[in-house]
Amino acid sequence: MPGAASLSPAEALAQRVSLLEEQLDALDAALAVGATDALDAATTGLQQALAETLRAASQPGLGALDPVLQRRLLNARTRVQGVGASVQRAASSFERTLQVLLPREQADTYGALGASPSAQALKAYR
Repeated sequence: MPGAASLSPAEALAQRVSLLEEQLDALDAALAVGATDALDAATTGLQQALAETLRAASQPGLGALDPVLQRRLLNARTRVQGVGASVQRAASSFERTLQVLLPREQADTYGALGASPSAQALKAYR
């Protein structure tokens, strides 16, 4: 960001948190619309914003954060965790749908027993 070198560590962190919040809003909008390109751009922007926020939060001389910034960070963390949970639920749902549409082949009832390591070892004595 322009002029970021002249900012205090707390001000730089506040800017990064603002950017993180903007990226979370962009991701929410992309998810609501379902536009693949917007979703890709929003997730990439969110990853970059998260990395930059973590970098800014680990700067020396940051000191104690004011309560408003702490609250914003906690809210952002909660939103990111919510997005992660939503993605996991969607992936699970997608996996279940694939299993219904494309079931795995069932092995013979006794075929699996013959493939076990103990069955293979017993074949050596026959």
